Amino acid sequence: MDTPSKSSKPQAARTGAEGAGLEAIFRMCLLASATIMVALAPFVPTLLDGASSQAETIEEIVAPESTMLWWMAEDDAEQKSYVIDNYTITVSTHVHKNGERAAQLRVRAPSGETTSVHGQVGYPTPSAKFAVGKLDSSSTTKQVIVTSYTGGLHCCTKVTVLELIDGKWRKIELGLWDGDPLPEFPADADGDGTPDFVFKDDRFDYAFAPYSDSHKPPRIFNIDGGRVMDVGHDARFDPVYEAEMKHAHAGCLKHKNAACAAFVASASRVGRREWAWDIMLKHYRPTDWDFPTKCRVKKVNDLCPPGQSEQFREFPEALAWFLSDTGYIKP
Repeated sequence: MDTPSKSSKPQAARTGAEGAGLEAIFRMCLLASATIMVALAPFVPTLLDGASSQAETIEEIVAPESTMLWWMAEDDAEQKSYVIDNYTITVSTHVHKNGERAAQLRVRAPSGETTSVHGQVGYPTPSAKFAVGKLDSSSTTKQVIVTSYTGGLHCCTKVTVLELIDGKWRKIELGLWDGDPLPEFPADADGDGTPDFVFKDDRFDYAFAPYSDSHKPPRIFNIDGGRVMDVGHDARFDPVYEAEMKHAHAGCLKHKNAACAAFVASASRVGRREWAWDIMLKHYRPTDWDFPTKCRVKKVNDLCPPGQSEQFREFPEALAWFLSDTGYIKP
């Protein structure tokens, strides 16, 4: 029988030979790997940049002009770009310092000028509507409409127009309006070739009846030279007020005070106030509704000084003051 001392020497010799072979192979693989890394080194930044660019690619959509588009965020990382007659609008989510989220629109003109605007906060999901089209007849460029909703009961959509004037973007604010005041791109209401902003007069909300019974005459605005112009007094819009007058007249005949108020307001715009006033007197309904309050002196910071307010109790008296205060009739 072989003892361990007798059989270990040949085994050790074989192990040493095999180790030397493996070491040589390892050195060759290491050298080859180093050679490959050196060869690829110049191309690594390009490969990384390509991967980064692919990850940051923003979806681009070609859209028609004079059409209201709607965007709602799927998540905070979503971005979309819309190309509209060579204007580029990129929409994404902006997170304010307090954590509230709103839509952010970055606008680039065909000539390269850029600006941005934030939507309203308050609605659970960031969203906005926007469009590109001709709104200012005195401008050589087109304008951008942006609307955003705040959420809340009977509230509120902010309407902003962006216009490029002398190479700089200007934000033109048209205010906050109830509901969705611009479901479509503004139409040309008077046939002069320029779109008109036709809203509902929210000042009539709750003035003479609960919200659900309110009637509101139109309010009409134009953009001219980068400014908002109230043009509802112009005779060219009489057909708009006549249509609302007929609609409100039907409600007034049913003894609805809010309809009577809108009826007299629209009739006043087209020069028929006395006729409408007589009809209102025959059909209004006495009520204990809290009518608008008159301030006997000039308001301070939009507030009536203590002891200077007057609460109307009769509908005709309240309506006469209200129509004068809102500019439908002259004092």
